Amino acid sequence: MKRPITKNKTVGVVLLVIALFGFAVFIYRLSCYVYEYDARYYPVDYGRFNILSYFTVQSNFFAYVYFLFAALAILGVKKAERIGFHSGVGTLVTLYVAVAGAVYCGGMPFGFAPAFTWDTPYHRMTVVIQIFYHMFMPAAALLLYCFPFRNYRLGLRTVLVSGVYPVAYSVVSILRGRFCSPTYYPYPFYDPEFVWSALMKDRPINYSAAYAIIGAAVIVIGYGLFAALAALLVKLHNRRIKAPSAGEI
Repeated sequence: MKRPITKNKTVGVVLLVIALFGFAVFIYRLSCYVYEYDARYYPVDYGRFNILSYFTVQSNFFAYVYFLFAALAILGVKKAERIGFHSGVGTLVTLYVAVAGAVYCGGMPFGFAPAFTWDTPYHRMTVVIQIFYHMFMPAAALLLYCFPFRNYRLGLRTVLVSGVYPVAYSVVSILRGRFCSPTYYPYPFYDPEFVWSALMKDRPINYSAAYAIIGAAVIVIGYGLFAALAALLVKLHNRRIKAPSAGEI
């Protein structure tokens, strides 16, 4: 008889190592920041703490916390089970890091992300971190999600909640770009000038219309798409658990 994942100490140790490495990466990024002028991606030095603006960094940090609690719970810390074994939290964490990874990897062939460069130790470390953020962590979260910690069904609440954070993040990012100086948008699809030129080509920009388009996209994509993907994850979770009659959360 196979040991349940909640009793598998090897899994707990692996999750603990991943979480601690993730926190070390986070600290490294804040401590060893180097500004390098790039006319397309980094035209202005926004400071070391600007990495906190990225959805990828935020969602990965949530994943490190979740992995840490899951590891501690598996290793016998009872108080960590409330978060570490919470199926709803695991669903949201998996959803966010998976979307961040998919968007980044999908945009690379179109030049929406800086190309990997290996010429200096700093650049090589940066590439390793990008791979860890956008490829390793999404894969690790999805793999872990295939092995539910608890035998509870997930319900509609998880789906409805899933889009709240992406919408809130989008609103804050748009307002920051609109009202703060220097102007900064963590992603080009929040920039009205980028969106307008992509859709309307050379027509004079209408900022009201551009923001209306972005707002509609935030609702449809920022909420609707995340909710749809959350529904798929919930369906996967409910199929994986052993007791279809277990209580909903």
